[in-house]
Order: sequence, then C-alpha cells, then structure tokens
Amino acid sequence: MLKHWKLLTALGAVIVIIAVAVVLLNPQAPAPNKKDEPSSLQASGKFGFPVSGIKIGEGGTKTASDGKTITGYNGTCDSAAQAAANYTPLIEDVNLSTWAQQKKILTEVGKQGPWVERVSYKGDLLTTAKDLPNGPFDGGWFTRSDVASGGLYRVASCDEKKKAIVQVFTGAIAARVNKDPAAFFQTVTFELVWGGDWKISDAAIVQSGQNFGGRVKDGGPMSVGTNMEDEATPVLRNDLVNAFFKDISREGWVEYANAKR
Repeated sequence: MLKHWKLLTALGAVIVIIAVAVVLLNPQAPAPNKKDEPSSLQASGKFGFPVSGIKIGEGGTKTASDGKTITGYNGTCDSAAQAAANYTPLIEDVNLSTWAQQKKILTEVGKQGPWVERVSYKGDLLTTAKDLPNGPFDGGWFTRSDVASGGLYRVASCDEKKKAIVQVFTGAIAARVNKDPAAFFQTVTFELVWGGDWKISDAAIVQSGQNFGGRVKDGGPMSVGTNMEDEATPVLRNDLVNAFFKDISREGWVEYANAKR
C-alpha cells in the first residue's frame, strides 16, 4: 500500500505537468559573483531578453559514455552555462529504455550527494512500476525535454574553474493519465563545481517561492498555474512569457544563441 501511494504521488506530478520538486535544505552563502560575460551579446531577442553567442549542444570537447552528453568544458562561466543546458536532459528526461543508462551518466558528470536521489526519485518510480494506469508515449517517454524551446539561462554566480550556479529554462513534454501528452516549461537549477571539468554538485527543480538555499534570486519561471492543456509541443509565445514571468524577475536571464523562437 505504501508503494502504491508513492506511485500515485509521482503520477500526480506528471498529471499537473511538473517534476517532483527537489529543494536543498542546507542554505549556504552564494559563490563569488564573478560572471563571465558572454562575448557576443546581441540586441534583445523576440521576447526582450539579450541574446548570447553561446549555444545549447556545444561547449565541450568530449562526450560521456552514452555518446551524446557533452563533457570536456574549459572552465569559463560561458562554458558553465553550456554545461548546464547540456546536463538538463539528465535531470528532466524519463524514458523506460534509457533510464538506467541516464542514472549512470549522472554519476559520470556529477559528484555523489543527496541531490542524486532527489532528482532520480520520479524516474525510479515510473520506470519500475507494474500497475501504471496509463503508459508512456512515443516509445517509452514519460518526460522528454526540449531545452532550446525554453532557451534561456541565468548565471546566478560563477568563479571560473571553481564553482557556478546556473539556472536553465527548458521546455518539455510529459505523459498524462488517460490523456494525450502535453507541453510544459520549468526552470532547472544547477550547482557546478570544477574538477578538471564542470561537475554537477547539486541540482533542483525549484518551485515558486524557493531559492535553492538562498543561492539564486528566485526559482525562475515555470508553467505551473498557466493553462497549457491543448499545447502539444513547447513553443513560447509573448502571452506565455508574460504569464511565466508575472511574479518572477527577468533580471539576468539571457537567450542561448540557438533558442527556438
């Protein structure tokens, strides 16, 4: 019975189109606020945010053992913003056939800690359940991220080749019980530390009113509370951006150069 209730809790998170919140309970002082300004910030993009010259899917010289997760960064703050984007699917995605490998990659690009269990909780329940009321979509997906559809990042703090706190605003598609999958948007927050490469030392999907133990200004924008019932793919529009940022600061948010617009 206990396992059943845990499963219902996880499925409830999918129904409302948001991943299980993972929040740090050990506040600490922010890292030194030494930001590496993007070298080619352009005029404001479609939604009024500055546009960086850095791209999602770039920034490293190697890949993890899955052959697709980019690693091998140079330690700059720009590369931390790229690493955070490229690591977001490891936090966001849940697929039946690749979940075990995905957890393995988390150990390759991250340092062990309580955060690993927190970000893996939902995927562990969904991929091992035997009595799901509704199956996944498109070949085993429960949640599939589309980072470029969100396409925004905010470097809260950074000290080159030491530590960075980066927030990534991503789009995704999630399964729903007895309904077609639907789109959603949310912010994933990373703490990265340097160890010859950028490594995840903490990560969370921080909800409204939460601030990653005081290390970020706010939890960042998300689509919770916004009606996206008929949205089959995550595509940003002015009305959605205005709704997501209604009570959230736009300060510091920058578009990746290859954000989908």
